[in-house]
Amino acid sequence: MKATHIFCSAVLGCLAAIQSMALAADLTPSYVIVTPDNPPVVIQTAAKELADHMNQFPNSHFDIVAESQRPEGRRAIHVGPTKGAAAVFPDPTFANAKPDTISIRFVDGDIYLNGQMPRGPLYAVYTFLEELLGVRWWTHEDTYIPSKLVIQKRDIEYAPTFVCRETFYWELHRDTPFAARLKDTGHFSGIPEEYGGHRSIIGWCHTFYQWLPPQTYFEKHPEWYSMNEKGERFGDYGQLCLTNEEMRKEFVKVCLEKIAQDPTAGMISVSQNDWRGNCQCPACKAIEEEEGSPSGLLLRFVNAVAADIRKQYPDFFIETLAYQYTRHAPKITRPADNVVVRLCSIEMDFSQPLEDGPQNASFRKDIEDWSAIAKNLYIWNYITNFSNYMLLQPNYRNLGNDLRFFAKHHAIGIFEQGDAGCSTGDFVRPRAWIVAHLLWNPNLDEKALAQEFFNGYYGAAGPLLLNYIDFLCDCMEKSGSRLPCYNDNVQHWLTGADLIKARALFQQAEDAVKDNPVLAERVHRERISLDVSTLLSYFNMQREAFFSTQTVDALISQNAITAIKEDLFRQFDKWNPATWREGGQSISSYKEQLEGLLKPFEVRRDNLPEACRNLPDGTWDVLWPQTFNIYFLDSLVNVVDDPAAFSGKAICMKANHNQWAIQNHIGSYYGVGRKWKYLIRLRCDADAKDGVAVQFGVYNAGKAGNDYLRDIKVSECAGKDYVTIETEPVPFALSQYLWLAPVNRPPEEVKDITVDSIIMIRADQNVGN
Repeated sequence: MKATHIFCSAVLGCLAAIQSMALAADLTPSYVIVTPDNPPVVIQTAAKELADHMNQFPNSHFDIVAESQRPEGRRAIHVGPTKGAAAVFPDPTFANAKPDTISIRFVDGDIYLNGQMPRGPLYAVYTFLEELLGVRWWTHEDTYIPSKLVIQKRDIEYAPTFVCRETFYWELHRDTPFAARLKDTGHFSGIPEEYGGHRSIIGWCHTFYQWLPPQTYFEKHPEWYSMNEKGERFGDYGQLCLTNEEMRKEFVKVCLEKIAQDPTAGMISVSQNDWRGNCQCPACKAIEEEEGSPSGLLLRFVNAVAADIRKQYPDFFIETLAYQYTRHAPKITRPADNVVVRLCSIEMDFSQPLEDGPQNASFRKDIEDWSAIAKNLYIWNYITNFSNYMLLQPNYRNLGNDLRFFAKHHAIGIFEQGDAGCSTGDFVRPRAWIVAHLLWNPNLDEKALAQEFFNGYYGAAGPLLLNYIDFLCDCMEKSGSRLPCYNDNVQHWLTGADLIKARALFQQAEDAVKDNPVLAERVHRERISLDVSTLLSYFNMQREAFFSTQTVDALISQNAITAIKEDLFRQFDKWNPATWREGGQSISSYKEQLEGLLKPFEVRRDNLPEACRNLPDGTWDVLWPQTFNIYFLDSLVNVVDDPAAFSGKAICMKANHNQWAIQNHIGSYYGVGRKWKYLIRLRCDADAKDGVAVQFGVYNAGKAGNDYLRDIKVSECAGKDYVTIETEPVPFALSQYLWLAPVNRPPEEVKDITVDSIIMIRADQNVGN
């Protein structure tokens, strides 16, 4: 696999290239903007967008007139299927063209901007403004208009590769015109009819429990829901029993009711819940074994639902997911023509290209297999870090390559899931702009796009910021680590020394624009992700010092960390990033977490657990609640005050689910291959006398499996007092993380599990009681 440096080529910006080839066209006030008589609302919008932008050029004024009112002798810019367009286009409505086709023609002094309704004429206007006049929409509030109205006289005919294009970033989903200008058509864009509308999916995804909620149906129909290995039906955090015919009939009934409420949507989701728990009954298991994958059973169910829906809604599509346990294609069943399969890339290594990256061989095969059998293949691709939107995520080099791979395998829709919940993530503005342009045309040069945005939006800092990004990508590749879409820290790929160098490179960019207040503010905002990564790394640097005898101040001082934190908190207050991670957790809660992590690391022997109090430094560690990544906070999990806990805080987790709600990504300083024992200090509130209360695992993302798994029984941990559960020695590996999850016990059996801490002790040490 050859590394490609996406941001280092000396490529001229697209605007400069256009202007260097431009044939000047005299767009004097002799031109008017012409629409059909009685135009639909989207044509009105297209004409208004054209006039509003062209009138911002110096000494320019363009009126909008209906075709029948066109002044004699005036040249025209035709928007949409005018009568004049009928002489230029064989079919001025483009009824048989591919979706969103655009056409720009220069004929006998007039200009024609047209395409397939409803969006084609509007997109032709946007393409005309952007590609031929040099207008740029950097963000929803930052537009560039050239100082001179010069047009490149060039016909354009284009049909986008992807029918559905969704760039799921904050920028595009807070402003309708901006999303339309970047030609987004996705579900969450919410683009109204006047801007061409958008493609909607009823239910969006994970709809099994949306359509048949257990609280409504389970008591009377437990047989409609998953069976576990013990032969018990359960309605909490499970799936549906997909071989149950009566359940399918009710499911179809509910789907038809939903479609009747929104018949213009065009698509409804019939898809598994966002967890495992698939049915283990003999009938379901037999089909899964026959198909070689649970996706075969799912497709048989979805195809049957799709057949019933087609009887009343022949043009409706039925969407389902190929996700986690259904990701692999089946051996036998094929998706029906009205079924859309949305294949999810959540397990990928996003530091490597999909086309030839060794870590992505499994998902690459999944795409190839699904592409061979699915007429309607969508891709759900993950291009952010859901554990912390504001953490550095160096996946830039593969954004374009992966989209071209999806196009090569006939994907017709792409959902690029970015930082939609956070406005200040890792270069979210250029990411949104670049990805949106690649979704419209995946054959564009992402190097040129990146240089154009960075130079145009950040000015003199642009090239320096690209050097900084290239350095981070180099560090990622050099580390040999995986880059999943869930990361708690950067220590697995960014060393302390490289972090310091990255900060120096970023400072060069800030210095380059320090005298320009607008550019300085833009660049300083992008420092947020570097500062967050620095603070979290400092927390790990303290542990590096503890395990290697290196002093923390050799890399970065406590005073410097305090200054970084204070400036970061000011940036939080200024930009109000809303949330910092998946699940909508507030910035105020994140401030509290950072404050706790950044307290000076002091080892107080009299306040340590007995197990490690007398052990040498570097042979033990204590992981307390502030260091854990907690999912479903305030719903399934709460951090509580507890004077009996080591740190005065504990994590209380409900027992009626099986989510890996408590996780901790352990650092590289523990030593690859070195064996560690884990002492889990916890208790559970239970009326049951036995059975498993909670599971503890050491998951290895590099091999997509657990290196260790331990069932902790009720009899081992029930009661008001904390107990310590000791594991076998486990060799440390990069990309490991610890997790704790209950096993979906009902509240009358196990109410909750409370975790105080996890103690790590070198296996060659004498473990105390």
